[in-house]
Amino acid sequence: MWAKWGRAIRQWFDDPRFRDSRRVRQGLYLGLAAGVYLILLGSVLPPHYGFKVGQTSSVTIRASVTAVDTQKTQASRQAAMDKVPKQYVESPDVEKQALAQVNRLFTTATQVVSDGALSAADGMSLLQSAAPKKVSSSTLQALLSLPVQQISTLQSVSERIVQDLLAVPFYQDSTNQTVLLVDREMLNFNLNHVSRLIVQDVCVNVLKPNMIYKQQATQAAQLAAARDVPESYIHQGDVIVSKNGIVTPSVISELKDVGLYGNQTHLGMMLGFALVIVIGTALLAGYIENRSPRRRIDNLMLLVFSLILVLITFFIAITKGIIVSGGPSSLSYLVPIAMGAMLMTAVTDSSLAAAGAIFMSLMYGAALGFDFWMIFMGLVSSLVGAYSVSKVTHRATFMRAGFLVSLSNMTIVVAMHLLQADARVGYEWIFHLGLGVLNGVISAILAMGILPFFENAFGLLTAIRLLELSNPNNPLLKKLLMQAPGTYHHSLIVGNLAEAAAELVGADPLICRVGAYYHDVGKMRRPAFFVENQMTKENPHDKIAPSLSHLIITSHVSDGLVMLGEAGLPKPIRDICGTHHGTTILWYFYNKAKEMDKTGSVRVDDYRYPGPRPKSREQAIVMICDAVEAAVRSMSRPSSGRIEGIIRKIIRDRLQDGQLDQCDLTLQDLDVMVGAFMKTLQGIYHTRIEYPDPDKIRKEGAK
Repeated sequence: MWAKWGRAIRQWFDDPRFRDSRRVRQGLYLGLAAGVYLILLGSVLPPHYGFKVGQTSSVTIRASVTAVDTQKTQASRQAAMDKVPKQYVESPDVEKQALAQVNRLFTTATQVVSDGALSAADGMSLLQSAAPKKVSSSTLQALLSLPVQQISTLQSVSERIVQDLLAVPFYQDSTNQTVLLVDREMLNFNLNHVSRLIVQDVCVNVLKPNMIYKQQATQAAQLAAARDVPESYIHQGDVIVSKNGIVTPSVISELKDVGLYGNQTHLGMMLGFALVIVIGTALLAGYIENRSPRRRIDNLMLLVFSLILVLITFFIAITKGIIVSGGPSSLSYLVPIAMGAMLMTAVTDSSLAAAGAIFMSLMYGAALGFDFWMIFMGLVSSLVGAYSVSKVTHRATFMRAGFLVSLSNMTIVVAMHLLQADARVGYEWIFHLGLGVLNGVISAILAMGILPFFENAFGLLTAIRLLELSNPNNPLLKKLLMQAPGTYHHSLIVGNLAEAAAELVGADPLICRVGAYYHDVGKMRRPAFFVENQMTKENPHDKIAPSLSHLIITSHVSDGLVMLGEAGLPKPIRDICGTHHGTTILWYFYNKAKEMDKTGSVRVDDYRYPGPRPKSREQAIVMICDAVEAAVRSMSRPSSGRIEGIIRKIIRDRLQDGQLDQCDLTLQDLDVMVGAFMKTLQGIYHTRIEYPDPDKIRKEGAK
């Protein structure tokens, strides 16, 4: 079942409706942007904690931004407000009212004592109505028992005491000491005990604060003092609570201030990061779409390219998650950014990998607090990794690239530490150097391990995959050697021709060589029907009709496609097999059929290969090389002039027949290819010296 699903998915990937669809392409760009945004959003936004007072923090939490420390600022301002004295205003009416009460009391007492007609009860009632409310009855009775002259004296003393005490600020707090103040003033007068009690009771009850509290003025002064107090700040990087530290109310307040507490939303940051992703993806897409047609990637390669970027974002997000959960911040040095660039170079090319490296480095820095050094390290290590594997000859190339990445990481770490104000060699410096070295090694190992997955899952044709396919021990090539040795030898020569031509015209030499090795594997189905495999002069085509011969010969293309598909060879190799004859005509069997036909019903199109015609430079090169090798091999006495003539004739025939219309080979490319063919073929089909027979020489010597 899984194999069936795998074949179905592989067929869908190979379908031109997927590879060339504009809608699919737009969807891939949108999917890339959405995937990177969703994966890294949690890394860009500050983490949130739900601690309660008294809990123990499992991580060391540092301020992600610089913010106002609300609690400290409020405490400082409250302290400044508390130092502001209350605002009072002195009221002269208080003294007037007090003196009026004293005068009314003693004047009424004088009148009552002087009026002998009043009864004691009436006099007491009249005096009580004139006395302050809290003056005791005993004081009033004692007052009525005094003579008029003494009452007048007590009045003078009382008024003097009231005037002296209210001549200065008399606050509300002073009322608690009124008795003591009055007693101290009475020391200045020679009074008996009863008189003292009367004066004390009267003065204490008429004295009121003459300093009136102004609440609004006080609040205004306090606010002015609070405004003068500067705000206290929590600076970015400050430790709010250490690992295993106790969470206090001040810790929770600071977490709230820097936006790390509860379920606070950061709509502004979310929108800002979305804009960063959109801009980065748009620039990346613009670069990809504006590459030259020869270097343009189809939707399958764009899908793989996007998956590599998403894979790197996963590594970044996982690393940031570990750091936030309490892991060391130094883990950021281990993110294998260079691995992504190596994979991109292996499946596409180094220029596209460089563009992807810039995108990855920006995301890397954004997730780690928009740190310049992280962006710089990611960019440099990625570019070094990309250019180090631009020419892969074997998988060990990745390890060499990993060591170069390690060296670049070490250089960046040294530069970073030297630029610090207090730069000195220490444990942290050495530790970061070690992490930089380890990063390069990990990147290389992961690239080597992940690349085969992409090769097999998507049928990619990487340089390493091509080198593996070119191994003579490949089961399909070994089978071709055993069952069709002539075809095998022919394929090797075509591979040499194709590789030499491709190097001169800017095509992929490795694809041309490997495609040539496998282009004729379909001949294994009926090897004896192909002249290079016929060991005797007997030709089976002499015994069958030309139409059947045409069917047998052309079927080697479809048979080869089936074999290559069953062997799991990538689509570019299968395409070379399917197009290496294009829609050319089998002239030999067409002429034979025409000679045998007496009705004139034979059509030239009936003897064409089914096609399709080549659509890439590599396919066209293999087509021409296949025809050139077969033609030169059939020559009886090859010479330089004859070889060049037949090469140019084959190319001219392919041009006139329209076989090269769908590829982008120019006439200049074709002319350059002739020179490459000549050098290779002259080395194979050169003129040889005919050596004498040793037995014949010995016999002649004996005679």
